[in-house]
Amino acid sequence: MTEIDPTTPRTTEVRTTYDPAAMTTTETRVTSVRSNAAAWWVAGLVAVVAIVAVAFIVTRPTTSTASDQTLAAAADQGRAAGAAESAQNAAVVAQTNAQTSIQNAQAQGQADRAAEAGRRAEASANRAAASADTVARDAPTPANPPPSDDTPR
Repeated sequence: MTEIDPTTPRTTEVRTTYDPAAMTTTETRVTSVRSNAAAWWVAGLVAVVAIVAVAFIVTRPTTSTASDQTLAAAADQGRAAGAAESAQNAAVVAQTNAQTSIQNAQAQGQADRAAEAGRRAEASANRAAASADTVARDAPTPANPPPSDDTPR
């Protein structure tokens, strides 16, 4: 086989003989050229199969194309699922806010009751202080004793 002509394969046989009497070595080269058409038949068959496969792939009808209605239905279903999830999340947030508001209202009610009790205690303390002032003002002094029933008659 040469690099220029691939159809001419060559077989080279080398025979070496040694003559001990003459102390010489003789080398004989025999080159035979044989035709190898089987490889070309196999290559041609592979090429034909490849061309048929490509033609089949290109010309077969496509059955997996989605219609516009199918795509629109899938988009609507996705939007509906998103809206449902959003509504569920909003409900959870509303429930959490309601619980927080109830707790805040209870805490505010306790704070209001405590403030009212503080105001009442302060008012009671103010009344007690005013009463003590009145009693202290009206109390008899030793220089001006009140009239008594024990005086001699």
